[in-house]
Amino acid sequence: MKPISEIAGFINLASEDIEQFGPYIAKITPSGLEKRFAPRQGKYVVVTAITPTGSGEGKTTVAIGLGMAMWRLGKKGVVTLRQPSLGPLFGLKGGGTGGGRAMLLPQETINLGLTGDNYRVTAAHNLLSSFVDNHIYRNSHIGIDHDTIFWPRAININDRALREIIVGINERSEGFPHPGRFVLTEASEVMAILSLSSSLKDMRERLGRILVALNRNGRPVTSGDIKCAGAMSVILRDALRPNLLQTSEGTPAFVHAGPFANIAPGISSLIADHLALSLTDYVITEAGFGADLGFEKIIDIKCRIGGIYPDCAVLVVTLKSLKAHGGNPEGGIDEIEHGMEHLEKQIDNVQFFGVPVVMAINRHSEDREDEIKYTVKCVEAFGVKVVSITPWKDGGAGVVELAGIVEEICINPSPPFLKGDKGGLEDRRFLYDLNLPIEDKINRIATTMYDAKDVEFSDTAKNKLDLINKLGFSNLPVCMAKTHNSLSHNPKLYGRPRDFTLPIDDIHIAAGAGFIYPICGKIYPLPGLPSKPLGEEMDVDTETWEIKGL
Repeated sequence: MKPISEIAGFINLASEDIEQFGPYIAKITPSGLEKRFAPRQGKYVVVTAITPTGSGEGKTTVAIGLGMAMWRLGKKGVVTLRQPSLGPLFGLKGGGTGGGRAMLLPQETINLGLTGDNYRVTAAHNLLSSFVDNHIYRNSHIGIDHDTIFWPRAININDRALREIIVGINERSEGFPHPGRFVLTEASEVMAILSLSSSLKDMRERLGRILVALNRNGRPVTSGDIKCAGAMSVILRDALRPNLLQTSEGTPAFVHAGPFANIAPGISSLIADHLALSLTDYVITEAGFGADLGFEKIIDIKCRIGGIYPDCAVLVVTLKSLKAHGGNPEGGIDEIEHGMEHLEKQIDNVQFFGVPVVMAINRHSEDREDEIKYTVKCVEAFGVKVVSITPWKDGGAGVVELAGIVEEICINPSPPFLKGDKGGLEDRRFLYDLNLPIEDKINRIATTMYDAKDVEFSDTAKNKLDLINKLGFSNLPVCMAKTHNSLSHNPKLYGRPRDFTLPIDDIHIAAGAGFIYPICGKIYPLPGLPSKPLGEEMDVDTETWEIKGL
């Protein structure tokens, strides 16, 4: 690894612009963040994928490889990625730093907490929970109705036993005990606020708008009302500053914030993107899970709030994932043919927003040449450019062809993709108008992105719609909480399900983050551990201090 000061110098960050955490990690200082107000010079590239399968598609590896490949073409390319979550790390997914020759470094530190941002999010979230219960215990003048508490607690480890809890079981004060729940830190509204805030002032204001409960008169109670937002801002002040790291080829990377895309926006931080766009030629970021989830949320939430828009999208696919959507991940060309229906839908999802797309086949060593050629032929028939890449095996060298295509698209987009004077596409398209009723926005996402024929609201969801309208939150964007394993709400439905009815079991209000999030079927904001957690294979060598099995 190169000294982080050298990495900073590659993108014109001086010594006063970074605060070092050892030789290889740094946080951007407040003065360094001021550089985000310089004129934008970078192109914005979003890496997305088809609906994930058990074998993984490798979006992070591809994004890192593409960033490294840009430097091989003589361009400054930086990746802006989310910080991995400890929950999946010890559960089923493992680390989130790429792999092979396309990795973020130092990968163990990144996976195990980095500079502590996620811990600060957990602490700020639970401080607010403590304030809420203290107001109930003290029977304060705020008059919180303990039957209407919306604010959960947060933990950054998968633990299904904490999904539903009883709070204060030993208390005898009025309002205790009462029901409660936990969410994963990455599903916390505080994490979403961290990822969407454009400044410290913006974050402070958003924290103050968090809706925690109703009072006994049915009026909203916010974190500002119970005077907790200031203390939360104190905890989160340094967490708002992006982390600067490096790739396995010594090129810059910002790793900052980490909301999931199935239950949250699924984006790295807006503030890191703004900074990177002012410092580099190409900013490569990743949208969580498939294009039906992460990419739609990047456009309708992050880009709408941040005033940015992608110049190009890279849609990642593997042969095994195509086969899985065709009915059998171990199949052949017949399964690839059947899986094309799913791929075509995800291509449509990206192109709906008017963003030029190139498809990247993330090639594995066991892939057959005839199957690669067949896949290329099918994708080209859709009118989409496609290239086979090998970031895991070859690092940036295995992604140079893709980088060249991305550069060509960004510089000379073909009609109707017309380049705007201020960067990004001239015609920015969103899926819905913010002034539409919430139920219409939900229906638009379900029918356009997922191919649902209809949406069915539970009684609980209908009551929440009434509350949303009553409280004046109907003009917020929608962040769907849906399984990442299918275009539908049913994780077992691979391929391209059609004519299904999407159930909306509940709707939550994230007033501070600035969106509404419906719960589609059985989706849990706090995952559980699998039957054989990956943590079982992890240990530390007590002589050498080396971590094993991560």
